[in-house]
Amino acid sequence: EKLSALTVIAHNTFKETVRNRVMFNILLFAVGMVLVIMVISNWTMDQQAKILKDFGLAAISIFGLLIALFVGVRTIYQEIEKHTVFMLVSKPISRWQIIVGKYLGLAVTILVNIVAITLCLFAVDYFIEHSIDWGLLSGILLILLEIYLIIAFAVFFSTFTSPLLSAIFTLIIFVIGHLAPSIRLYTQLRPDDAGNSILLAIYTILPNLENFNIKTAVVEHIVLPPNTVANAVLYGVCYISILLVLTSWIFEKKDLK
Repeated sequence: EKLSALTVIAHNTFKETVRNRVMFNILLFAVGMVLVIMVISNWTMDQQAKILKDFGLAAISIFGLLIALFVGVRTIYQEIEKHTVFMLVSKPISRWQIIVGKYLGLAVTILVNIVAITLCLFAVDYFIEHSIDWGLLSGILLILLEIYLIIAFAVFFSTFTSPLLSAIFTLIIFVIGHLAPSIRLYTQLRPDDAGNSILLAIYTILPNLENFNIKTAVVEHIVLPPNTVANAVLYGVCYISILLVLTSWIFEKKDLK
């Protein structure tokens, strides 16, 4: 019964969010690819392939972030604003099921987008190189996981603040997450600074999103240390799970009147 409720909520969330967004994203990506091909048409094949892969991976990451910001931050807030959440909580459905179901629906939406864009990227790669660089899949997998983590933050913030503030907070998490190695390095180079304890707390609590950034390695075919991808997947899954538990707890305590 619990699984059925999760499935229904996830399916409804998917239908609400997908609509024309998938085709719109694919169209934008395809237009971007055509423009890039036009710009680099006189370059060597190796240069063309490298630029296309760099552009493709960056585009996947950007599209995912935009979806997280424009869709994820409204997930719970709009349910409360439209009072549709009262219909859900009046049924034999736990509040944690609403959170997890909404998150799963968004996750499927993101997956559909990324699969479609990845197919476009592979099609163009085949057109340029007459082969497909399957090594890009590991980079795309970690981009997907990073987006899932950002969505988890967006849903978390949407339970207790407005969409605008949720988007701002989520974007701050994204920026700080990619600056995490620099924050750590700064505290090591300047150990006597008064603000180091705060920086170390930020570094410890917030996610290190650079764990998911292997774009350069997969494009340049650089051999990664053993278990790099596996460790990043484990890190992401654990962080997402903790966020969903915390979000469910906050939503459980929230007064919906």
